[in-house]
Amino acid sequence: MSQARSARSAAIACLLLGFLVTPAVTACASAHHGSSGQHGEGPSLRAPAAAYMAIARPANHRLDVEVEAYTDYAHDNLAAAEAALRAEAATERWFDRRLAKIKFPSAIAATARALIAVNEIRAAMTDRQAQAPSIPALLSLTSDHKAADAQVEAQVRVIRAQLGLPPPSSS
Repeated sequence: MSQARSARSAAIACLLLGFLVTPAVTACASAHHGSSGQHGEGPSLRAPAAAYMAIARPANHRLDVEVEAYTDYAHDNLAAAEAALRAEAATERWFDRRLAKIKFPSAIAATARALIAVNEIRAAMTDRQAQAPSIPALLSLTSDHKAADAQVEAQVRVIRAQLGLPPPSSS
């Protein structure tokens, strides 16, 4: 078996085994990333990498603004905090719809599906938090929301590594 095929097989196995296990996913990303540029796969990833960044940049910017708004209001303005959370969920779904349309090579397509799956879980968590009846109830869901964020960030690191992109500065 060639080294490239072996690395791809290992990456797929890692993705399947570590679907929601961040240490396994992170290890898989670095294993697969090491093979990508060495075997001429880089040029074939330019279009999907550019398409990914074309949706990731505006989504990240929107999320930064919405998270900042949530942070500003979470402790003293329930309605404004909930509005920011609803905006976050809308952005998360906006990203997922566009990510699903990108044509990726099969191993990367599996990662994209995993990213969409965990991002949909995060959007549902965000929606649930946006329905909190009080500030204490809203804040009580913060750790669940952060856990969902971590799962999305793990998948983002994997797909970016597979696409030959640098890791995100923040997710």
